[in-house]
Amino acid sequence: MSSHKDLGGIFDGFEGYRSVERADLDRVLRSGIVAVDTNLLLDLYRYSKSAREQVFAAMEAVPAALFMPAQVQKEFWRNRDQVIREVIATNSVSGLREARKKAFGELASWGTRTMSESEAKELHDLLDAAFKKVIDRVERGGSGLNLRTALRDVADDSILGRLAALFQGRVGRPFTPERLTELVTAGRQRYARRIPPGYMDADKPGQQEEGTGDYLVWEQLIQRASAEGKDLLFVTRDRKEDWWRLDAAREPIGPRVELINEMADRAGVGFYMAVPEDFLEAASEAFEVEVSESTLDTTERLAEEPEPEGPVPWSRELFETLLSRLEESGYPLRAKVLREAARDPKGFVPRQRVYELGEYPEGRLLVGFTRPVMGAMRDLVAVGSLPEGMEPVLRAHYLRPGKAEGFVVPRSVVESLGREE
Repeated sequence: MSSHKDLGGIFDGFEGYRSVERADLDRVLRSGIVAVDTNLLLDLYRYSKSAREQVFAAMEAVPAALFMPAQVQKEFWRNRDQVIREVIATNSVSGLREARKKAFGELASWGTRTMSESEAKELHDLLDAAFKKVIDRVERGGSGLNLRTALRDVADDSILGRLAALFQGRVGRPFTPERLTELVTAGRQRYARRIPPGYMDADKPGQQEEGTGDYLVWEQLIQRASAEGKDLLFVTRDRKEDWWRLDAAREPIGPRVELINEMADRAGVGFYMAVPEDFLEAASEAFEVEVSESTLDTTERLAEEPEPEGPVPWSRELFETLLSRLEESGYPLRAKVLREAARDPKGFVPRQRVYELGEYPEGRLLVGFTRPVMGAMRDLVAVGSLPEGMEPVLRAHYLRPGKAEGFVVPRSVVESLGREE
């Protein structure tokens, strides 16, 4: 007769499938290792001043276990200049400068007929000051940075200065050339068998280290966790399946079970992951760091793939395809919000209406509300039901930093569906 000692539970040997609780993240933030990915660091150049300050405050609140893998350091320096150039290009003000010239011409033509020279000069100076203020603000992108100066001289890069202080003594040492060669070979062998992480990007053009960058990060995470004997949290905005276990809308549920098991087998500790907005939320609760809803939305928005040739507009058929997928995947509220927004001439649904549709309590945060929608879009693109480069279909709308006023859909959605009579 067997005893109960011979029996186990349903999670025995499958602990990686357990849901991660906020208490787990709180514990790792306070006493574990918090490792950052390259994208979190480079996004600091893309944030507004207030968002960047909040991200820095969250990282600075984490105790001494903050960690940057050597591969992350390498990829940061490899991509920093290009990211800064892209942000500068995004903040181009050539159109405003042309408008400034035209405005001056109109003012001069009008002024010579209706006012004295001194009055015309006074208006010219007022207009010039206003344009200068707006152009300066747009060039800075609200970031409070002079990126052109930072690009010329790293000593004038305030982001770099804060990162240097924050990660002093917290960056992993590079692998020796011999060890690196071994790991690159091992990584390619793993990718051939689709062993995570990193196989999704392995064969993309322009990859260095033969596309094994994510695997090299992973190896140093294991190395660090083993040396410290502490659970490790990895913060990345990478949402691909070679790092995450995904739900029906291709949104992260938790780390791949293979990664949890490998970390436990080789380092004897737990492995956790968080996208930036979840890390910021957890840090906000653990250390009472101020993080606004607009900052959380910004970190989520940056996870969306860029459309290099411009977004593809929505048609009624494509929109209905997305709504069906959301309803099938267990997100009917998102489908309701999208339908209401599509019926509005401005494509807008107020925050209060979302509370009503979802029967949410007053004051509930709407952080991550658009995430399942973007996940469903990525899933439909992957299976060929949506074309690549679709315009993001639902965005949070802000009048000022803080909480979203509501949500908006693109003009192409409103025009393709029209208002229901």
